[in-house]
Amino acid sequence: MKTCQQSNNKGFTLIELMMTLAIAGVLLSIALFSTTQMTSQEKANNFVTEFKRNLKFARAKAMTTGDPVIVCAVTNPGTTGACSADWQTGTIVMFSDVNSNGSFDSTTDVLIRSVSSLITNSQLKSSVAGASIRFDARGQVAATQSFTFCPTSDNKYNVSVQVTAAGAVRNLGKTTATCGT
Repeated sequence: MKTCQQSNNKGFTLIELMMTLAIAGVLLSIALFSTTQMTSQEKANNFVTEFKRNLKFARAKAMTTGDPVIVCAVTNPGTTGACSADWQTGTIVMFSDVNSNGSFDSTTDVLIRSVSSLITNSQLKSSVAGASIRFDARGQVAATQSFTFCPTSDNKYNVSVQVTAAGAVRNLGKTTATCGT
């Protein structure tokens, strides 16, 4: 009578190990692509939500105080200076323009809020070149103005926000508009 001896070899063959690593690599690349896409979309959505909230706050502040409130980009927030002609430059600030001269004067105007600079590699472009947003005592602005936020340079996840002449702030959602010159 013959007896079968079982081999007690434990472990993986080289082929099994290579197949496992290949499958893991494919799954990791799929997950990484999805995460990158989701991050860009979330970056755009978060910026729009924050920008809208700040614009609505500026409008409410103008209506409450009776002083015009200006939202613009300033190179050195907290110091005296004019609004930048480019929304890419500096920090987005809102201030009560007590002396109604259109620029921030630290001695007379009141800095209400300062929004940190844009996230690296993102852009913000206004439909009106170099224009700040000025809410009057009724919460209105001079003309409708749209903003396009581009979280990446490939223009895949761009979103738009609009400030109407009546002062209403609208999220226009995904757009084909670009931030390039």
